Amino acid sequence: MTRALAIVNPAAGNGAGQKLSARIARTLRDAGLRVEIERTPAQGEGARLAREAAESGYDLVISVGGDGTANEIANGLVGSRTALALYPIGSGNDFARSLGYPRRRRDVPRFIRTARRRTIDVGDANGRVFLNAAGVGIDGHVAARVIATVRMVGPTLGWFAGALYGIATYRPVPMRVLVDGELRSGRFLTVVAANAMYFGGGMRVAPNAELDDGQLDVVLAGDLGRRDSLLALARLYRGTHVNGATITSHRARVVEIELERPLPAQLDGEVTRVQRLSIRVRPRALDVIAR
Repeated sequence: MTRALAIVNPAAGNGAGQKLSARIARTLRDAGLRVEIERTPAQGEGARLAREAAESGYDLVISVGGDGTANEIANGLVGSRTALALYPIGSGNDFARSLGYPRRRRDVPRFIRTARRRTIDVGDANGRVFLNAAGVGIDGHVAARVIATVRMVGPTLGWFAGALYGIATYRPVPMRVLVDGELRSGRFLTVVAANAMYFGGGMRVAPNAELDDGQLDVVLAGDLGRRDSLLALARLYRGTHVNGATITSHRARVVEIELERPLPAQLDGEVTRVQRLSIRVRPRALDVIAR
């Protein structure tokens, strides 16, 4: 029987992690998984718990939370042979979308037990692993403001409202961007390096991204103006925003971004401030349970 550790973020899903811990453990065991439960005592502790689980020989670590929780746990598992599975109860769950997880929670335990093990790439931004995307510009600006909105109205409307606010208040800034050594400089609305297809609660920021091709899908958006920015936002949900002119997509292994001053950047929806962002792909660095 597979030996698994479920790491629960008690704050995920507006506190659902705390409320559902016992039920989640029962449903996973009923599905035939030998599972133990740990709760993250503080932000950032998921990586430590996952690292210790890998060192102790667990076959599987199950991330019970959203994209932020999965990001933490991946930072503890990357490079090991312990696989990452998801029990998505967060606000965005974009990585679960990319891996083909069922939307209904009751279907997740059976999926974990029967789905295949797959080895995928991860991104690395200033030394921290990311699963979905890392970016600077309007997405970092929005992410810095959207967390409270998502908690109140849910992921899709929360991100859409946050993006509208961001478009109203954000101005493209000068950036110096090296994409596999090729220089692109100017004022950018955003620069996003994507390992997976989705971010922002279902936006298809990188519709051509693949999780195991050894490259990142780099999306650069120039100074669009408010009207075109709104149109691009609407097209993000369909994945039709890349037009080859003001919004371009590039396949790359290394991206270097330099800013004139520190600005918010996002890694899997978590916010940090940077003046320089060094991003690269780490090929075939993480085992996951996926469709």
